[in-house]
Amino acid sequence: MKALPLLIVLALLTTHVGAQKNERKSISVGEPPTDHSPAAELASFKVLDGFEVNLFADESQGIANALAIRWDEKGRLWCLQTSAYPQPAPGELVNDKVIILEDTNGDGRADKQTVWADGLRMPMGMELGSPGQLYVGEGEKLLLLTDTDGDDRADQTEVILSGFGTADTHQNLNSFIWSPDGTLVMHQGLHCYSRVTTAWGVKQLYGAGFWRFWPHSRKLESYPTGMPLNAWGTAFTQWGQPVMVAGAAGMFWARPKEVSVPEVPGQHGIPYFLLSRFMMPNSGQIIKTSGLRKYCGVDIPLNAHWPNEMCNEVVAGGFFENAVYRYKLTADKENPSAFEAIEQPPLITSDNVAFRPVDVRFGPDGALYIADWYNPIIGHYQASFRHPNRDKGHGRIWRMTVKDKASARFTPLSAQMKTTELQEIAAGTDRWPAYQAMRLLRSLPWTEAIQGLTNDHSKQFLHLQLHEAYERPAPELAVPGDTAEEGFKAYTTHALGNWAGQMPEVLAKLEQRIGDESALVRLEAIVACAKVHKPEAIKVALMALDRPMDSFLDRALWLAVHATAPQWKPLLQRDDGGTSFLQSLPAHHLVYLMEKDGSAELLGMARGMMIKWETLSPELLIALNKVLVSRGGPEDRLRALHIGRTHPAVLNDLATVTAQRRFAVPEGAEAILETLLKTGGGDARIAACRLAGAWKLKSLADALRESGLDAQEAMPLRQAAIEGLGKLGESPETFTALMEKGQEPWPVRIAALTALTGGKAAQGGLKAAAMLDQVKDEKTMQAWLNPLLARAAAVQAFAASLDKNPCKPETAKLALTTLTMKGRSDATLTAVLSQIIGVKNVQPVYNPAWVQTLAAEVKSNGDAARGKAVFSSPLAGCVACHQIGKQGGIIGPELDAVGRGVPVELLIEAVVWPNRQIKEGYVATTLTMKDGRTLQGYRTAEDNGELELKDFLAGTLTRFPLTEIKDRQEAGSLMPEGLIVNLTREELRDLVAYLSSLGNTP
Repeated sequence: MKALPLLIVLALLTTHVGAQKNERKSISVGEPPTDHSPAAELASFKVLDGFEVNLFADESQGIANALAIRWDEKGRLWCLQTSAYPQPAPGELVNDKVIILEDTNGDGRADKQTVWADGLRMPMGMELGSPGQLYVGEGEKLLLLTDTDGDDRADQTEVILSGFGTADTHQNLNSFIWSPDGTLVMHQGLHCYSRVTTAWGVKQLYGAGFWRFWPHSRKLESYPTGMPLNAWGTAFTQWGQPVMVAGAAGMFWARPKEVSVPEVPGQHGIPYFLLSRFMMPNSGQIIKTSGLRKYCGVDIPLNAHWPNEMCNEVVAGGFFENAVYRYKLTADKENPSAFEAIEQPPLITSDNVAFRPVDVRFGPDGALYIADWYNPIIGHYQASFRHPNRDKGHGRIWRMTVKDKASARFTPLSAQMKTTELQEIAAGTDRWPAYQAMRLLRSLPWTEAIQGLTNDHSKQFLHLQLHEAYERPAPELAVPGDTAEEGFKAYTTHALGNWAGQMPEVLAKLEQRIGDESALVRLEAIVACAKVHKPEAIKVALMALDRPMDSFLDRALWLAVHATAPQWKPLLQRDDGGTSFLQSLPAHHLVYLMEKDGSAELLGMARGMMIKWETLSPELLIALNKVLVSRGGPEDRLRALHIGRTHPAVLNDLATVTAQRRFAVPEGAEAILETLLKTGGGDARIAACRLAGAWKLKSLADALRESGLDAQEAMPLRQAAIEGLGKLGESPETFTALMEKGQEPWPVRIAALTALTGGKAAQGGLKAAAMLDQVKDEKTMQAWLNPLLARAAAVQAFAASLDKNPCKPETAKLALTTLTMKGRSDATLTAVLSQIIGVKNVQPVYNPAWVQTLAAEVKSNGDAARGKAVFSSPLAGCVACHQIGKQGGIIGPELDAVGRGVPVELLIEAVVWPNRQIKEGYVATTLTMKDGRTLQGYRTAEDNGELELKDFLAGTLTRFPLTEIKDRQEAGSLMPEGLIVNLTREELRDLVAYLSSLGNTP
């Protein structure tokens, strides 16, 4: 096939990007449907095969703008509705309601409705308490409404707590649910600033977060989260792990955030992590998903009616995209303390813009019930409060069932049942009756609720949960057996945290858990330690650093440092200046504490310890210097230079930090470096070269030139000296001469290219292109391309030179393979290299019909065996980025079971247009630095005024001060666009066939 001209290839790529952006429709504000009938809306539903949907209730029964749904023990559905949202008109009578809906004849349609409460004003959340009681979040108040005479009409209102934020209506107190430990979990959004007075003191939550309310003691706990910005629902897994969804986008794991941090001193109401901006995606809070959807309402099914293979999935309302989504939770291999959510084919999608599923709940019959807000307009930022298209007259509840399958059997429950009966149901596997029975048990007197459980070891989990709910520690129940499941062991650790203030021996028990083999157990232990108000708590929590860490563990531990600061920081005021406490910590524990605390007070303590640095152990000395040179001032860096003369590791840390920041040259540094360059050991001379370049000490150029050009010197020293010279303004001819010398080894040539490109980017690109055919192996090619990709002008010159004077096809193939394998994408360079190779295909503009046609070919003629060969081929580069069976790279998501959870059509989209849906945690970031470099990778952390980037091409994890970053942008997927131009249609077909087979073979 004749190669396409470069401009055509580029045009195809550009057209695709533009089409992708234009293809997305705005669905915050839509035009109302011409037909508002339930029948017309139902006809718009595309329902997952094997299921059917029927109308359970509609606006004729008083549920206009249905907002939240909950079940009572009798099997009746309670609906909270508000027609006043987003703001009542002046003088408007507000009369929002709670309505009970009953299906008295079992036909799946509500035929009785009862107004249980009215006169409410824009309530956002509710949950049933004891029989006849309902908790309601209304504005600044948490209400407890009670029906005292059993006539299904609330006749008593108690304000339990007040002072909750009301700055943004749909962010007000919302989405109530009972946690397995008996707390009422409630959420609030970004703009709500709450200050609530309780019998246990003032509790405040400024911004997004969640609350835990203990009904027996009326204690209130606040947990700021940063993200999610607008949490709107939590569901609990089998072992009580909280999965939280957000209307502002994302699915979150709430446990690492169950750490209450103090405010920043002098910054009223601002938690530490908000000030340091540690709230980025995939930083120990967001569960990996395919894309970042917006959700309202979440539930997890487990009953006899729902398909067994779909039980324990996460089901969430996709109000923004008019859909109901489902996800299968699986282990997160990159972050073993957590899990990820694999998106499955949705339960419902619709092209009716008014379909707004805002709550989902599985019912006593095993069916899924969906609260449909029904409105073409959502929110209030995008449209006027009084916009005429706001629909305040309609609202539905839909019921989704499995076709031709009997409903789950249901017997109404009551608090008058025998306690043993309720206990048996609460300990069962069917989630709906277990939830209701547990709620009823918690309403009984303590002695009655636990009757008979003391000697019934088969119900240890239930017994433990009741002790938690009644706030009565029972450490003997929090001891899992040797064969206990990981989930139960983790839950018992969580229980220890709930009892932290009531168990003097709790830290000894947590110390046993902090070193557990299970990362999940270790995380629960960190969270529990953060609730212990003793200075020793942080010492136990830091022991987690002795085992492998991941981003979720890191987030929890980082918050624990601040949560426990009021207990351990007073130790720094002792007569010994706090040194006994600090020196009692292992070196790596101390470094973590200092870095995450970041206070001037703690840095001062470290400086005090450095006065007699000769007496410190080498490990502690290096650890303290590493923090001080990074966080401290010129005096700390000068001290490191002196110490570095006898401890090269200290000097090396100083060189690394200095290369990343624009530190001023400490007074006297030049003389010290000059001495080191002449008389220092090998490692010290290397660090001195790096520092001379970073500080641009031109007086040391002769010393660097002597070391760099001397073929007898050690290779690492030559490389450091040459790269240092590049930062001192050395003549480009010095570097081109080194590159052209055939006898010079490749590390020297690459160092010369790096130096040349750093000062003369375009010249470096041209020279690299001219010499490209001399590169024969992947490792050298990676090192050769790396300095070019850090400079946009170098890439442009490199690509233009190759377009004019092409390299050999085998060289182009090696270069393209290397780029692909290391996750670096540049559209222009990819197109040039593909043209040299000889493109086999064209990059199509996104077209659903094209996808359907190829999907049909995959299903009818796809050959998975041939597709496996394509997957493994160097040019495709798939295996370099993705793991299958623990073989392959780690740049992209693992694909072991991708065929089981992702339809063929979505697989095609992911391969052909990788930026259409990007798995959460795999969105690349491009940084443009103030010194002209362009860097690309995964943003892995952002705190204390720094951003950490994982650069796969360089194989480094580097932190950059935010002040050194000129610009940053989300670069989308690291999988390059246009890879299919190097595949025939048959190869593409077979590749997709192979991917679709993964996870489907017994």
